[in-house]
Amino acid sequence: MLTLTGPGGTGKTRLSIQVGAELLEEFANGVFFVALASISDPDLVASAIAQTLGIKEIGSTLISESLKQHLRGKQLLLLLDNFEQILGAAPLIAELLATSARLKILVTSRACLHLRGEYEFPVPPLTVPDLRQLPSPEALVQYAAVELFVERARAVKSDFAVTDENASAVAEVCARLDGLPLAIELAAARAKLLSPHALLARLENRLKLLTGGARDLPAHKQTMRKTIEWSFELLDEEEKKLFRRLAVFVGGCSLEAAGYVCAGTGDLAIDVFDGLTSLVDKSLLYVKERKTGESRFLMLETIKEYGLEQLTKSGESEGLQRLHAEYFLSLAEEAEPKIWGREEAAWFDQLEQEHDNLREALEWSFTRAEEGELGLQLAGTLWRFWWGARSSARR
Repeated sequence: MLTLTGPGGTGKTRLSIQVGAELLEEFANGVFFVALASISDPDLVASAIAQTLGIKEIGSTLISESLKQHLRGKQLLLLLDNFEQILGAAPLIAELLATSARLKILVTSRACLHLRGEYEFPVPPLTVPDLRQLPSPEALVQYAAVELFVERARAVKSDFAVTDENASAVAEVCARLDGLPLAIELAAARAKLLSPHALLARLENRLKLLTGGARDLPAHKQTMRKTIEWSFELLDEEEKKLFRRLAVFVGGCSLEAAGYVCAGTGDLAIDVFDGLTSLVDKSLLYVKERKTGESRFLMLETIKEYGLEQLTKSGESEGLQRLHAEYFLSLAEEAEPKIWGREEAAWFDQLEQEHDNLREALEWSFTRAEEGELGLQLAGTLWRFWWGARSSARR
């Protein structure tokens, strides 16, 4: 079984499956697509699959048993779309696979099913250009995110094109939307009234701008907010708490930082590592491994905006910001005596990695009169790092 997962709250990257002669030959009994987005009860999954296969209920026989009997010995491919809200039906999938050795199942989901024999294939966001080295307008459209933007913009404004004048704005829009297909489609639909530069200026509030999806899409895919909310509401209460608290970080965080800040209030009932693992599995976080082997947990900016909204609504924002500032002051104090010693390179790299978090801590502390001392301590502790960074830049 293959499970396609993608960033939560994004809509999946478009997956094109061509059912040609070779595929039909491989699956002699057919290829069947089962749409599950409208189902929220795991007990209804068997009926949905059976209906697609044309299987009818017989007397008192359970539909799941009729389904197994029908699939026994069949050489068939099932495509199950949108499984994340009915993960309780995962054991049924395992039973179906055990029924027929030649049955194959492809699942799209924002969360993996955690079944034996499951192969997870993460679908990454679309490729975006490097804003520091923009190619020509002709080369820019070769990036998948820009190509999608242009395609959807032309659907509402037939003469839309990437030009020397708007190329940088188009590229930045795609980059700031994290290369998320649904976000790009919703933004491009605004091209009828807004130029790329005007669109870019309105991205300070992505979730307010990204609305108006196609009416034939499921309701949770018609606005970016509803789409992310769909994934958020699938979390349990402790996962929701951890998710919104992680939004306080800028540019990601280490496991240690997540533990100090998110569990520092003493009221998080979930183990931080287990919680992070679950959020990664559910595609609301992603992981990058540093050269040191340390894992770094990151959140796409579009999802982070929603997380910050939830953090503000919870009333936890100020307390979390203080824990965030305290942690990075502690890190800076630990680094200060070592920044020009034998461990200089490692500690310089560590502080450089946390540069955005350090800036955030400084900005927060200096905008609150009662936290000015913390800000001064942090600024004073970082002077060696800043001097070293300046000297490196000059060289």
